Amino acid sequence: MKQFGVIGYPIEHSLSPILHQEIYNQLDISASYDRNEVSINQLDHFVNTNKLNGFNVTIPHKQTIIPFLKSLDPSAKTIGAVNCVYKSKGYNTDWIGFLKTINNIDLSINNKNCVIIGAGGVARAIAYGLIRKGIKSISIKNRTIESKQKLLEWIDSLHPTNNLNENPNIIINCTPLGMWPKINSMPDIEINNQSTLIETVYNPLETKWLKYGKEIGAKTISGLDMFIWQGIASIELWLGEKISEKIELEKVKKVLKSELC
Repeated sequence: MKQFGVIGYPIEHSLSPILHQEIYNQLDISASYDRNEVSINQLDHFVNTNKLNGFNVTIPHKQTIIPFLKSLDPSAKTIGAVNCVYKSKGYNTDWIGFLKTINNIDLSINNKNCVIIGAGGVARAIAYGLIRKGIKSISIKNRTIESKQKLLEWIDSLHPTNNLNENPNIIINCTPLGMWPKINSMPDIEINNQSTLIETVYNPLETKWLKYGKEIGAKTISGLDMFIWQGIASIELWLGEKISEKIELEKVKKVLKSELC
């Protein structure tokens, strides 16, 4: 039996085991997938001693794990964040999950203006995906000015024509605001009925921010699809084969929704 898992701190909120087990069941693969609560002080030891066939990385380790890995995939190296590890090599499937999501709903990114809320690993992955997809401009809203400026400088290095725009078409929440159990929190940003709101939080399925957006007529996209597609991309790395066409996506969503708040 193959053994996979996810590491983070804390980790009890993660629904990754349910996602992966459902996919393994559909593919008739003998495999397990478990949560591993790993603190920053335990990270080096875990990376060097775990016996897993592959694992995912979530908050707060997506950037801090990098020094302990033997190598990085080119996209993970550019992004500076890892959410998937295979044979001590770091990968990033968050940007793949993001692009798959917007492609599936036929959302046009080309020549649009975007604001990303947050400046962590997920924000970097999504900015990378946006640039590859032809975004016009990316602005950052973040609590700490230093992290915001660092991310903007990195974006400018990849996207030299980036011009900060105060009238975004697309707003993407890359923070834990609104995540269970703190479901009453939401990003403090102005939106209107012309906005497209993209959420990376998937539990609850519809955050307070998305509910508010829907009430005023904005287009809203939950974090569930991105969560599913980054997981599928991780499994494809570990197994060395394409599996997306073999999966009943609606069945996967149904199983996950039954677990969401």
